[in-house]
Amino acid sequence: MNEKKEKGNGMRAVATFVVDKRYLFFLLYVFALIFCLFSRNWVQVENDVTAYLPADTETRQGLTAMNENFLTPGSARVMVSNVTYETAQALYEEIAAVPGVASVTFDGTEEHYRDAAALYDVTFSEAADDEASLAAVEQLKELLAGYDLSLDTMVGFDATAMLRREMGIILLVAAVIIVIVLSLTSRAWAEVPMLLLTFAAAALLNMGTNFFYGKISFVSDAVATVLQLALAIDYAIILCHRFSDEHEYKPTRDACIDALSKAIPEISASSLTTRRWTATPWRTR
Repeated sequence: MNEKKEKGNGMRAVATFVVDKRYLFFLLYVFALIFCLFSRNWVQVENDVTAYLPADTETRQGLTAMNENFLTPGSARVMVSNVTYETAQALYEEIAAVPGVASVTFDGTEEHYRDAAALYDVTFSEAADDEASLAAVEQLKELLAGYDLSLDTMVGFDATAMLRREMGIILLVAAVIIVIVLSLTSRAWAEVPMLLLTFAAAALLNMGTNFFYGKISFVSDAVATVLQLALAIDYAIILCHRFSDEHEYKPTRDACIDALSKAIPEISASSLTTRRWTATPWRTR
């Protein structure tokens, strides 16, 4: 019993210090937000997830040997519809003559010509992310601009940008849903803008402090803000509701101290377990 009391008194002492020095903490957070506003632009993003493999693993060694000794050229599947076989054959020769194209596979079988549609398997002379392959794809588009064209290729495909766009849409949808739910369930209307401000500050701090890691994965860079939205608002709701319960029969200062002393263990336990799951696999120096 005494041990529990001592622990409670210790947590209450921390909460009392935070509440009494709230202006100091507020000032420190303002400085941190200003710093993060600039430092978020200094964060380097690692687009190759294989970079996180330990150097002594067989997979990492195999990938290194393959990249050093072999070239994996870019490729594309080009389909031109509503053309005769003679036109398709002429286009085959024109496609093969495009600079940067190493080979083109096309024959009279149904795999390459069926129902007035011609399918060409194009292999480029350089890797998918090489400028020569990108230029070859653009020339193919120009060459076949007058035809009913369908182009399937990984050349010029930016998975990072696509993931960032998709997560941006998810963030927007989640934010709208959260605002609606908070508006219907909050105990006071002032809670909604306060919670949104809390999320914005937490997201900025998260993006800015990534600078200390040196590099982060493009996955972390894309999904961290969405995850931060859920966590920051969740933690803020815990503290707000604790304060509302305590403030029913206590003055403001005492209610803040008691609410903070009770919320700190809950929030800390949740944040530490979440941080271990999200941060460890995706960040490196």
